[in-house]
Amino acid sequence: MSGSSQQQAPADGTTRGDGQAVSETTMDLFDLGRRASAARDQRWGRRATFVRSRQLLATGAWRGPRDATESYVERADLEALGRDGWAAAATAGVGLLVGGGEREAHEAALTTGARSLWRLAFRGGESTADRHHRVEELRTLVRGGLPLWGVMPTPEGEAEGIDTLHLVALLRLELPEIPHVVLDVAALGPRLAQMALGFGADELWAPIVSERALRLGGNANNPAMTRKEACVLIRGAGLSAFERTAPDEFREEPPQ
Repeated sequence: MSGSSQQQAPADGTTRGDGQAVSETTMDLFDLGRRASAARDQRWGRRATFVRSRQLLATGAWRGPRDATESYVERADLEALGRDGWAAAATAGVGLLVGGGEREAHEAALTTGARSLWRLAFRGGESTADRHHRVEELRTLVRGGLPLWGVMPTPEGEAEGIDTLHLVALLRLELPEIPHVVLDVAALGPRLAQMALGFGADELWAPIVSERALRLGGNANNPAMTRKEACVLIRGAGLSAFERTAPDEFREEPPQ
């Protein structure tokens, strides 16, 4: 892993997964990014992924292509699906639960062989203590026996660039038990999501479509991307572009 400078231990005792201290006040942002990217590369290689997905909505209808690789449901929609929301979702073919909140819903998904992608909510400009508290709460869940497949930082309100990049890097470095750091393109925007790939993230989370209208007028904030657009974002971050074809199986996209 790159970077060998010794860091002063932070006042709150926060450490990286490899035992080295991480502090917002003692580590340069880009040094943090280099370390996080090296940790990602060590685990997954110098690459990032995208995936074609479909979502089970609260109404019970599907949004997205029938032949999508990933079928998921948001935890917030489980209650609307019935008394035992996860059982209904699993019966419909959902294999991934996305969301934060209570661990019980995630445990229910995991017991059926599904995976869990944890939405870590954060606020731009929150204090160092609050930020580390959020990360530490998630670390406690994972080390307490909740084997998350991935974590997806999700801003409450508009995402701030430097603040978001810092959090992405911390998640990669401080939570090595979580394999994937996933970027919600709809919440972050394509440009910030691309930058975050340079801070340890490894997957873009966005609707992948065969064609997309120009982002003009009412379509300006459309998060959908074509395969080509996803690859352009990934390669623009200096990484090889792969499509995820199974929970942890990947196919490289050849340059066009």
